[in-house]
Amino acid sequence: MTVLLEIADSPLPAWWLSPNIWTVPNNPEGAKGIPVVGKPCYLWARVSNKGDERAENATVRFYWANPATGFDRNTANKVGTASVTLDGGQTSDVLCLTPWIPIFVNQGHECILAEAFQTSTDPLPATPAFNVPTDRHVAQRNISVLKTISGQFHLAFEVHNSARVTRPFTITVNPGKLAELEPLIPLLGRDFKLPQKLESAHSLGFVQSPCPDALFIHQANKSVD
Repeated sequence: MTVLLEIADSPLPAWWLSPNIWTVPNNPEGAKGIPVVGKPCYLWARVSNKGDERAENATVRFYWANPATGFDRNTANKVGTASVTLDGGQTSDVLCLTPWIPIFVNQGHECILAEAFQTSTDPLPATPAFNVPTDRHVAQRNISVLKTISGQFHLAFEVHNSARVTRPFTITVNPGKLAELEPLIPLLGRDFKLPQKLESAHSLGFVQSPCPDALFIHQANKSVD
């Protein structure tokens, strides 16, 4: 009889994109969404017991961290702790009741982690290192945090080359719908109003500044090496 708690990773090689951890802004029972700087965001994790013994009041811990710096269980930022009881073969979605209040670090590229364990029957490894790809107890999800200032927003994204050779990538931008901005209205200032019509995109390109002014935008390059 064994207890084998697991929060599954994303398939290799992108183990840091676990679909079994997610964020829900504002209302913990709401829809999944992008965290916003300074606004409450709730963390969820999908925990499974792969063993054949009941796990009574197992512990689930939630953290956030800056992936640009080295971190472990001692240096990651603990958000909160929850508990769950699982029969053998059972899976349950677990909510961290303590909200995470995101801050803006690493240009908005941040990560959340969750780990599930039971001290007596299925403890964590002795090392403080998370060892996400090899430890079934813990999973990680790298996310983007949205920053809104004076009617503008900043949302970072990354492009990864998984091959071992240089290759070109094309980034395509498609216009959205004005209705898609409605959830952001409360975050864009009291005087912000949606435009009456959708304008076309222009000056699409790459700039060096994360917050470009008009001159930087005018000098945007269509391609970068």
